This record gives sequence, C-alpha cells and structure tokens, in this order.
Amino acid sequence: MGMFLKYLFFLLFWVISSQIYCFAVHQTGVQKQEGCQKLGILYLTIGIMSLVSRTMLSVVSGFILIMLGLRLLSYSLDRINKTTFIDRYGAD
Repeated sequence: MGMFLKYLFFLLFWVISSQIYCFAVHQTGVQKQEGCQKLGILYLTIGIMSLVSRTMLSVVSGFILIMLGLRLLSYSLDRINKTTFIDRYGAD
C-alpha cells in the first residue's frame, strides 16, 4: 500500500508540475521571462534535491525536473525586442 501511495503522489506531482510548466511557457513578454526564470530555478532545485533519496522513481523524476528547469531557464533568456541581431552587420 505504501508503494501505491508513493506512485500516486508522484503522478499527482507530475500533473500539477506539467500544468504549471505549460502556464509559464504560454505567457508573453516580461511575465514569460520572470515566470520561466523563477519556475526554472524551482524545478532545478527540486530536481537536484530529489536525487538525494536514491530511489528509482525519485531519481528519474529528478532528472526530468532538471531538464525541464534548464528548458525554462532557456525560455527566460529569450529577448523581448528581437529587432536587433548581434550576428548581422549593417552596411559599411
């Protein structure tokens, strides 16, 4: 019964975390940058802390959370105003 409750807890945790992830990614502008950055740091922290228990379920969940956290952090680094590109040079 204890193992069933643990799987149920992780299943509910994944449903809630995926809903929060989708909400943060689908925002626009500054709200997207701030939300993705904060949620990315939170997912990285929870993912790293879940690696400590060393059970198969928590380690796999931790790796997935770390990957989602890094992806959210990359979304937060996206520029709002994309009219200026660094790799394009003007006519001399």
